[in-house]
Amino acid sequence: MPTCLNNLSNAFLSRFERLGELSDLEDAISRYRGAADLTPHGHPDELGLLNNLSRAFLARFERLGELSDLEDAILRQRDTVDLTPHGHPDKPERLNNLGNVFLSRFRHLGEISDLEDAILRYRDAVDITPHGHPDRPGRLNNLGNALLTLFEHLGELSDLEDAISGYRDAVELTPHGHPHMPTCLNNLGGAFLTRFEHLGEASDLEDAISSLRGAVDLTPYGHPDKLARLNNLGKAFIIRFERLGELSDLEDAILRYRDAVDLTPPGHPNKPGRLSNLGNALLARFKRLREVSDLENAILRQRDAVDSTPHGHSDRPGRLNNLGNAFLTRFERLGELSDLEDAISSYRDAVDTTPHGHPNKPGRINNLGNAFLTRFERFGELCDLEEAISRYREAVDLIPHGHPVKPTFLNNLGNAFLSHFERLREVSDLEDAILRHKGAVDLTPHGHPDQPQRLNNLGSAFLTRFERLGELSDLEEAISMHKEAVELTPHGHPSKPTHFYNLGQSFKTRFDRLGEMGDLGHAISTLRNAVDLTPRGHPDAPTILNDLGHCFAAHFDRSGDVSNLEQAISLYLHAASTSTGPSMARFLASQNWISCARRICHHSLLCAYSVAIALLPELAWIGLPLSYRYFQLGQGADVVREAAAAALDSGLPETAVEWLEQGRSVVWGELFQLRSSYEELSAAHPDHARRLRELSAALGRTSVAGEKSSAFAEQTSSTTRRAADSSQQATDKHRVLAIERDKLLREIRTFPGFEQFLFRKEFSQLRTSAHSGPVVILNAAESRCDALIVLADLDHVIHVPLPTFTLQISTGLQNMLEKLLGLDRVVHSDDGEGESATLPGVSWESILSTLWNGVVKPVLDALAFSTPGALSRIFWCPTGPFVFLPIHAAGLYGTHHSQPGCKVSDFVVSSYLPTLSILSLSRNVAVAPEGDLSLLAVRQPPSDGQSRLPGVDAELEHIKAVIKNSPSVRTTLVESSVGTVEEVLSLMKQADWVHFACHGIQDAASMTESGLCLADQRRLKISDFVTLSRPHGGLAFLSACQTAMGDEHLSDEAIHIAAGMLFAGYGGVIGTMWSISDELAPEVARDVYAQLFRNDTRPDYREAARALHDAIMRLRESGEASFVTWLPFIHVGL
Repeated sequence: MPTCLNNLSNAFLSRFERLGELSDLEDAISRYRGAADLTPHGHPDELGLLNNLSRAFLARFERLGELSDLEDAILRQRDTVDLTPHGHPDKPERLNNLGNVFLSRFRHLGEISDLEDAILRYRDAVDITPHGHPDRPGRLNNLGNALLTLFEHLGELSDLEDAISGYRDAVELTPHGHPHMPTCLNNLGGAFLTRFEHLGEASDLEDAISSLRGAVDLTPYGHPDKLARLNNLGKAFIIRFERLGELSDLEDAILRYRDAVDLTPPGHPNKPGRLSNLGNALLARFKRLREVSDLENAILRQRDAVDSTPHGHSDRPGRLNNLGNAFLTRFERLGELSDLEDAISSYRDAVDTTPHGHPNKPGRINNLGNAFLTRFERFGELCDLEEAISRYREAVDLIPHGHPVKPTFLNNLGNAFLSHFERLREVSDLEDAILRHKGAVDLTPHGHPDQPQRLNNLGSAFLTRFERLGELSDLEEAISMHKEAVELTPHGHPSKPTHFYNLGQSFKTRFDRLGEMGDLGHAISTLRNAVDLTPRGHPDAPTILNDLGHCFAAHFDRSGDVSNLEQAISLYLHAASTSTGPSMARFLASQNWISCARRICHHSLLCAYSVAIALLPELAWIGLPLSYRYFQLGQGADVVREAAAAALDSGLPETAVEWLEQGRSVVWGELFQLRSSYEELSAAHPDHARRLRELSAALGRTSVAGEKSSAFAEQTSSTTRRAADSSQQATDKHRVLAIERDKLLREIRTFPGFEQFLFRKEFSQLRTSAHSGPVVILNAAESRCDALIVLADLDHVIHVPLPTFTLQISTGLQNMLEKLLGLDRVVHSDDGEGESATLPGVSWESILSTLWNGVVKPVLDALAFSTPGALSRIFWCPTGPFVFLPIHAAGLYGTHHSQPGCKVSDFVVSSYLPTLSILSLSRNVAVAPEGDLSLLAVRQPPSDGQSRLPGVDAELEHIKAVIKNSPSVRTTLVESSVGTVEEVLSLMKQADWVHFACHGIQDAASMTESGLCLADQRRLKISDFVTLSRPHGGLAFLSACQTAMGDEHLSDEAIHIAAGMLFAGYGGVIGTMWSISDELAPEVARDVYAQLFRNDTRPDYREAARALHDAIMRLRESGEASFVTWLPFIHVGL
């Protein structure tokens, strides 16, 4: 009976191995158990039954993954081997089976000791199997499998050589027609492929394909191993395609992979791997033929592969890596930012889940470096470049010498060093780049498909060194390398346009150096080739078109032929107007377009300005860190003012106003948008409005991601890394939110009536902001200066040309003012009296009279403000150097002009605005504030690290006295107790008004670090105001130095503390243009508050401008104050 049961079990097991039906396996185990139970201990058949039962347990483990089956298999097989005497004919088979179960447990648990136990048993089995025995090939094959696995984990080349030797012997000893021949050939082919991947010997690749082809051809359709062998052959074809570039190999690979995927049933454990391989092949074909459908199908297959691979599975990291490759490629082709973030996320997960020491770890680290470098190239954040270099270094260090991917990693590291040099200009980075690129070229075999790219990159590094150091030999090397790269790149290869472009750049550079027209001709023809071969919509197109435009502009400079300049304009136009590619490349193209159009008064000039201004929000994309957004805007600081001047030249003052509003205070404007309620959208599409509010609110909370927030104390060395990681996570989160918001906005703009949603406002919308008085925009451009007056009830702009005032005069006045302030500081320091400073030919009177005659009086005349004392509100919106000039104090001073009528203060109450839109938030001026008033007072804390301000205590006492004696409704004065950043921010959210009596610092090195000095030597920074959310309205009185002094290089961005207060929600701000008098500041504060609190109603912040005006008038009339003491005080906002 036991024998019959054993034979029946053998039959069930054989049928399971052939057809894969699980019921057959269960029947086999059941019968084996029955046979074993009926067999007495010590019976000669006992060991055979234990051996067979172990095989069945192993088969069920491999099918279902239950560890208990594997442990049962090992237990039975150990007993079988231990009880089988030496010399017994079944000893080799039972040792081989014990090796199988140890190998299975290693694959499940990853313990190297199990793998070494497996190899030991396999070697013993082979050693005691006689030559000529029919099972010897199978045992050699199994030993080869284990040795190959050991090589894949430890990287010892001797293990790979031993594996190949074992496989070869197995193939040679297996008779033709034997059913095991396909298995032996498949394994031998896999080992050859592995050796090729590590040593790069072409003969190994050919041997691999030959063996794998034989395995596929000998395996009948319907056989369970047919699909795996098709998959392996496909992999070999892919590798040969990557090595030799033959498209037929790629098509063969896709054919095999498709068959393998289509024939693999859903839920099969090998389905994800086959999907991933098909995705890789489709991605490779996209890179060759540029069919976007291949790219979309590749991503679809890779997603399916990842989704169907369980977490913790050993193959999941590789599939995540492949998905990252597909996402990165789609970003490079289509420019969708979400693809770049998805690529980085996939690569991160792949790296993090790949064990240390795994042979694929370096490649996955390298790919993550690629993604960081790509993101740096898109956004310019230095931390991404540093991260890329770190990853590339790690990959290079981990990959052994002689490995065929070593040149790739070196090449990538060289690219990163070159980018680092271009950003920071450190020559050591340039030398490091050349060293790595040379290493990559030297290690790349002649004829390798990557040789042209590596030559191209080395040439670019030489070209950069020439541009930095001027050695002509470097330029010649660059041209030589680029020429060779072009010649070696096959026609139709996707890198051909790039290689043409770089060769064209080299020729143009030599023309610039030597002036040979032949080089310029070569540059034009080469760059034309690059343009012609670049697919429509490719992100490289703007850069290539721009450089070809440079060549035609240079040709015009030499020949004077206007057709060349017109050709350059056409190229710049196309480069700037494309919807894909880096925003900076398109913006630079627009600037070149403007420059050329101005030279010949081209009809496209206004269009060029319009395109440039429309690109500014992209340069300062809301997903970037705040400081980098300002850095980007610095690249086009003057374009808006020049555009307005061009519009005025064409008689379009309303367009000038629209452009000045669209292109100034870009960052503040976008941040204000985040706080909108979107009423019209809510009425038409409430779900989209709700989602937009949610995303905008989340973006508002993360807007200072990547900045050094004041809300954190100094980091200790033990927490620095954690803080950096946390900051990076916040930056990443902010970027993802911005991408999601951009997608939602694109969707909203497809709705009828919302095509221009949140785009630039037309003049008819802007003029309503002038609800409380005329807004006067002062524009300073190279060719002209103008005042543009906006009135709420006038449907056109009052244009006031300022013919006697020029940009040169305005900058001259600014320089004079700086000299006077510098001299005043010296006088203050030397004698402590603070008397008015004088310089020969330079005086406050001359500055203020020039402003009066050249700017302010023409404006007042245009408004018909001719009656002194009838004080109207006026809102000055200065641009460029006007920002730093005291427009509010313009006039004629001295004893000859003591009568009213010759100063701006005789006619109007002046306020300043960064933009028109700032007043739109306060449009409902008819509603009077009600209820009690809460006033927060923040005095100089003792630990601010600054010199003591002697008037602070007196200033706060004045305020307390005013409140105490005021007939106004109840006012609560809240004083900060410790004066920390956290405490003050918390109290600001609760209080209606705020008064700061402390030091203020305008940080010239990092404008977003400007702020008010608080406890623990920390600042309440501009970047902190961004996240401060409070109801709109109220007064912020900044009795501190330099609170309304902007950045000279970004004058139109209003990067100062007062603007930050407006953004935080205060309706009006009293600030200072420069340092103020410690003695007189308390008097100004006293008089302002006394006037605001004089009535028995709740004080109105909208009266603060008049209260400051009157306080300064009293100060001037007292005779105690010099110009430098009263001029700094200004009002900003409503």
